Amino acid sequence: MDRFRTMESFVRVVRAGSFTIAAGQLGLSRALVSRHVSELERRLGVRLLNRSTRSVSLTEEGAAYLEFCEKVFLDIENSERAILRTRLEPAGTLKLLAPKSFGAMHLSDAVIAFAKAQPRLKVSLMLENTPYRGSYDFAERDLDLVLGFSTVRGSSVQEQEVATVEWVVCAAPDYLTRAGRPQTPAELGGHACLVHVDVAPNDSIWRFEGPQGLVTVKVRGAFFSNAAITLRKAAVAGLGVTMVPRYVVADELASGELVAVLPRYRAGSRPLLAVYPQAPVTPPKVQTFIDFLKDWMAAQDFARPPRMTAAG
Repeated sequence: MDRFRTMESFVRVVRAGSFTIAAGQLGLSRALVSRHVSELERRLGVRLLNRSTRSVSLTEEGAAYLEFCEKVFLDIENSERAILRTRLEPAGTLKLLAPKSFGAMHLSDAVIAFAKAQPRLKVSLMLENTPYRGSYDFAERDLDLVLGFSTVRGSSVQEQEVATVEWVVCAAPDYLTRAGRPQTPAELGGHACLVHVDVAPNDSIWRFEGPQGLVTVKVRGAFFSNAAITLRKAAVAGLGVTMVPRYVVADELASGELVAVLPRYRAGSRPLLAVYPQAPVTPPKVQTFIDFLKDWMAAQDFARPPRMTAAG
């Protein structure tokens, strides 16, 4: 017989002071509730209740066993409440992996703000260059979530788009003075270009959205890096024209150290994706962070597309 059920019947009889009332509260027959209590007494080898036609009362052993049962039920109730709270309020450890440039320049601020808002979570942010269409061993590396700008194929993972990040083509004023300012994407073929590798199937093919639709051009690489911060420094140094996420060069564009070129053409955008292991239900800590990051990204200037102009 189910031990928990017999304990529950015993406690209910004591609290109700009646087998009949207890049976009604439990939705069981009086005979079954009586059998539950008798089973407990046989198993324990002691009498728990003194029975009469009008009332029941605890024996000394019954009083001790009632205290034990109530403690067990309270522990169960507290544990269930803690599990429910974990489902509703994220807890535990959240381990994130993100690209170095984005992580160092901006994501760290978002993660710090998230950690302050979720004190029950221990947050770990790891930064490394994530390759185009990379794959990640979540279990081996104990990762909960990977952020990146390329899709990870496979049935073992899920993706959510966090934000759309605009890219911009820019160069230093002194480079443009020396080499000339390109007026169309095709003219980039004659310029020294600083190429961001491992972000697209063909890193030397730059794509633009222009007045006549999609335009592509094969650029001549003069400098290559898989770190957008390095490309920003190379552009500021006057090595050539680069195409990087706008968040990387927002300050330099504002100060005039770099100048956006081809204002009639948009350098396109890429989604910032949150990738995590496939599961029937997304873990609360993961979904809570994704929702937080979506709101945080929406409030950033670099997450908004620049306005296209008719200027050449």
